[in-house]
Amino acid sequence: MNAHTKALAAAILLSLLAGCNSGSSNSPPASSEPPKDQTPTPDPDPTPDPDPTPDPDPTPDPDPTPDPDPTPDPDPTPDPDPMGLMSFGLGTVATEFNPEGYGCVEDYGYWIYNAGVTEPGVAGCDADGKPIGNPTYRHPQVTGPAAEKPVAAHRWWGSVSFLGEMQIGDPNSAAYITPDPIMARVSNRGARILSLPSGLRVVDSINFQYTIPDPFAEVMDGIAIGNSEHSNMEAFLKSSSDGSVTVEWQAKNQAIMEATFVHGSPYVFVTAYEGEPVLRTLRSDGGEKGTFHQGNNQLGVWTAVAGGRQNFLIVGEGTTTFDNVAGDEITLSNDSGKFTLAVLPADNGADPSAATISDFAALARNEISEVIIDYQVAATTQEVTISHQYLDAQGVATETMVGMLPLHWKNSDLPTTSYSMRSARGVTKFAKASGFEYRIPYVGVLPSLPNLGQHDPAVLESLVRDFTNQPESQWNTFADTYWSGKNYGKVAELAAVARESGLMTEADQLIDWLKTELADWFTASTGGVLDADKYFVYDHEWNTLLGVDESFASHQMLNDHHFHYGYFVRAAAEICRVDSAWCSDEQFGPMIELLIRDYAGDRDDSMFPHLRHFDPANGFSWASGTVNFARGNNNESTSEAANAYGAMVLYGLITGNQEIADRGVYLHASTSASYWQYWNNIDGYNGMAEDFDNFPSGYDRITTSIVWGDGAVFSTWFSPLYAHILGIQGLPINTLTAHVAQYPDYMADYVRLGLSESSNGKPSGLDEDQWRDIWWNLWAMIDADAAIADYESMPSYNPEQGESKAHTYHWLHTWKSLGVLHSGTGEITADYPAAMVFRKDDLNTYVAYNFSSSAKEITFSDGTKLQAGPGSYAYKTAGEGDDSDVSPPTMPTDLATLTVAKETAALQWQPATDDVRIASYRVQLFEGASLIDEQIVLSTRANLSGLSPSTPYLVEVVAFDGAGNQSPAATLSFSTLDANADLPPILTGTLTVSAVGQTSAEFSWNAATDDDAVTGYQVTVTDEASFEETWQVAETSATISLLQPETNYQVQVVAIDSSNQQSAPLESSFSSLAEVADLVLFDDALATGYQLGTFPGTDLMQVTDGVIDASFADIGNVYLVAPETFDMTSYAVGKMTFDLKVISMGSNTEILVKMDSGWPNVSDVNLSQYGGLPAEGGEFQSYEIPVDDFVKSSNSLAGGQMSLNSIVNPVVFEGSGGTGMHIQIDNIRFVAE
Repeated sequence: MNAHTKALAAAILLSLLAGCNSGSSNSPPASSEPPKDQTPTPDPDPTPDPDPTPDPDPTPDPDPTPDPDPTPDPDPTPDPDPMGLMSFGLGTVATEFNPEGYGCVEDYGYWIYNAGVTEPGVAGCDADGKPIGNPTYRHPQVTGPAAEKPVAAHRWWGSVSFLGEMQIGDPNSAAYITPDPIMARVSNRGARILSLPSGLRVVDSINFQYTIPDPFAEVMDGIAIGNSEHSNMEAFLKSSSDGSVTVEWQAKNQAIMEATFVHGSPYVFVTAYEGEPVLRTLRSDGGEKGTFHQGNNQLGVWTAVAGGRQNFLIVGEGTTTFDNVAGDEITLSNDSGKFTLAVLPADNGADPSAATISDFAALARNEISEVIIDYQVAATTQEVTISHQYLDAQGVATETMVGMLPLHWKNSDLPTTSYSMRSARGVTKFAKASGFEYRIPYVGVLPSLPNLGQHDPAVLESLVRDFTNQPESQWNTFADTYWSGKNYGKVAELAAVARESGLMTEADQLIDWLKTELADWFTASTGGVLDADKYFVYDHEWNTLLGVDESFASHQMLNDHHFHYGYFVRAAAEICRVDSAWCSDEQFGPMIELLIRDYAGDRDDSMFPHLRHFDPANGFSWASGTVNFARGNNNESTSEAANAYGAMVLYGLITGNQEIADRGVYLHASTSASYWQYWNNIDGYNGMAEDFDNFPSGYDRITTSIVWGDGAVFSTWFSPLYAHILGIQGLPINTLTAHVAQYPDYMADYVRLGLSESSNGKPSGLDEDQWRDIWWNLWAMIDADAAIADYESMPSYNPEQGESKAHTYHWLHTWKSLGVLHSGTGEITADYPAAMVFRKDDLNTYVAYNFSSSAKEITFSDGTKLQAGPGSYAYKTAGEGDDSDVSPPTMPTDLATLTVAKETAALQWQPATDDVRIASYRVQLFEGASLIDEQIVLSTRANLSGLSPSTPYLVEVVAFDGAGNQSPAATLSFSTLDANADLPPILTGTLTVSAVGQTSAEFSWNAATDDDAVTGYQVTVTDEASFEETWQVAETSATISLLQPETNYQVQVVAIDSSNQQSAPLESSFSSLAEVADLVLFDDALATGYQLGTFPGTDLMQVTDGVIDASFADIGNVYLVAPETFDMTSYAVGKMTFDLKVISMGSNTEILVKMDSGWPNVSDVNLSQYGGLPAEGGEFQSYEIPVDDFVKSSNSLAGGQMSLNSIVNPVVFEGSGGTGMHIQIDNIRFVAE
């Protein structure tokens, strides 16, 4: 066990370095030689130029491609201010990195992070975990038209723009591109071309792929395209479209040749500008190579190396000769330098027929320059129609041999030919056409599940408050974009559940916290100083938004932006559902849209590439930017992609941005449809004809987890356990990922397989960190009664990082009412994106949410209609009759201003009442007789902005119930203050209480604003009995250490300005912890029930003479194994203490101390930061490490983080940077403070 050892990290790293059919977009990055234009930056300021000038391409473009879209950019890049910040509404984005935020980890090398798109290696790490030396920045490998557009990389060809050419014989240059049914390696000598169907094999029980023999050679199986005069060229991305890529090879800045690859196409279109094209094979004519056709400027060559017959047809432009046809190097000559290489279907090893040759040759010289893939969303059904158009260099639709993948031909009316190939995604069928269309259904989204009353309200309330009563500092302890994003998504789901259940105080608290957190990320500086973490940088060279802290190589490899930022957008959508003004152009709407633009931008965006992660040709997303894999690109969690795209739908509906909503519908529907085709092979599962079975014969599993360009694998990047392999397609659990349960019979088998390694076949039998709650939630979507029964058998469990106990409880019991999902197959549709249908006992339940500001009627295709009030759910079950709620709510009361300033005001009122439920409130603002603003809010508060000084206004507030009935209006008149008024400071946001111990606590808040200057803050803490302490601070944080254990306290903060005026207060309450005894783990002997553990298990660990004696022969660690997983949150404000002696450091340079919740959920710190390392051969040295330091740190090897409520191994000691170490440890304990 205990995989946080360097041995595992080294194995991962070595597999990445090998590059062949291994490696992970979520693993430590591989080192490689810098490509041709990558050199260490000598400038002491290693920040990339915020406005770089593209390298000139002195070669005239021999075949210029017209710009397909000369439309002016609707979202031009804003100019940076003198500090280098770009403004988007209230948000700001940096254009350079703060070096104070750079991180460095030592592990068989020195690895930098948080520095942008860099090479991973640096000269060293200092004692503070900072890099020694400057980062080495990567640069896009683009030329010609591609250099004038935002850089795209996350495609089946992404390595071309990211890395350029692969070096022959270099395993670090692993990348293959996968224009399925072709695979190709773009190298310094040209391109190695493979017929993917000829090499596709079921390798073992978990994997099907093309296992490429000698993958780094110029040619082995297949055929290679080279040049007669150049054997060492540089490759660049020249142009790309939705379904094609053109690679240009250069020598000394001169274009030598280019090739256009089209996804699904059997053709590669090649042009040589210097020299003559050369076709290379491993052998001359014989048993492994031969000629099946010659004539009419055509040549047919077959190869049969390593057991796979591959047929290639070469068609020249004009009069073409072929020299040395029988040899292993064939030279092609014609006046144009142009030819097409076609991969032909292999017919059981026989030569292609004359008809096959004729049909493929007839269209071979119809050169395709680009493929435009577009979509339309039908307003009445939300069905998505996707069109593919194949265009020549003049933009004219051109007939070609179109390759239609299973997602295409299964959903299209276009007749296909008799030609087909079984490839990575299944059977590709060919059609003679200049384009095609296919149609897919949309499953629908909701902001959350409605409250259908199938739970105990008291239990739900208790679970919600168990979460909100935690210190807010514990709601998110991460500073990176992925794990922070997961926590924001979790809180957003919990806020929705709380609000729908009437827990308004808790819901508002959760939303206020989210506002504070996201506003922190959305502003790149504090007090005029660039932040060091929790901010975004726009990289002008790579045209991408990079969040700091980096995780899973989201900078270095541009990995997973849709996963990370999708959680942010999901959380922001819930904020905006409650407070639409927060998403306005004047506030944070532009920042939210910036995240969307980064991971799913539109075609006209000049700052970001079109649909960064989503591949329109395949119909799903790719995770990696570098794509330095011999298997092409990969994608694992389709559900996290669906979360990102579904969040776009929510945001678009909330803000009235139909274009974003429709784009989200297209991406979400495509993700759902491709998940069922390519991950789950639903047609094969249902026993349809062989062509419909997308998995190759011999692969016997019903699903896979990671889809690769050349196949798929039943595994994850981090675990071989079935609970993870199948469970990762259910992260996160929310309505945006409900498509995973679209086919109940299949889902039942899926759940059984996912739980097959459980001790009892149920979630309760899973080990820790195997996501019990995720599996209860997935199970509930097909059998809620069984899931609830197992859930209730286990009253104590640890939730998955992105899930809360309250959300799980609500989810399980709501599905008990709903039954199973009935949306998404196209059998029943709705005329609104936020609508879904469920089915139980042969009855449909219809659910919709109205995001608009007026009542809406939602119509389903079976004729059912729902009447939904603004900002409200509507739902009913078939057979319940017509909507019967016709009684309006009562009028809101006590409408008043909380604050009035020169340009803003805040309102509050007492809630209205209704005989069923209050859904929302509409706030209308009038200036004279003119309506100037309107917003729908879900709470009894509203903020008004954009007002004019010294101006009278009228406000009207009406309540709506779920059926859309409207109350009488409450009205209020007020006037804004004079423009010259000296106003008190404004203090907004949440007063956060953290690090609460027995005698101490910490407080923090947002900076106040003032029309002159804020001079400080006054903090008051009282127990409202015998204790009150008041003091002033200049910063936005404070600490108190005079408290009594187990006592309730109230805290208040006010801001003070230069006129000594005070702001309205921020208030909070907390309870100091009860006295906690020291947790003694070792004092001359191990505590009862504890054991010593070591990894890899070959070293000598023993208790001798009252100390732990740990001698490592090579690499490894020693740790204390607890009797069972336990909760250590009572020591959150406390410290780990121990004595340590170094007998020998071996070749190590550091000692890591860790707390472990089960790999990869480990947090580590460097011992040297706590008073230095003991001298070798010296005496014991005593150490104290704050537990909060572990809480704030993470796994420096894999990006995970321990959780104090789920500790497996409370203390781990490990050498770092070398091998061989001998240490002794004594007096290990945890002390609460």
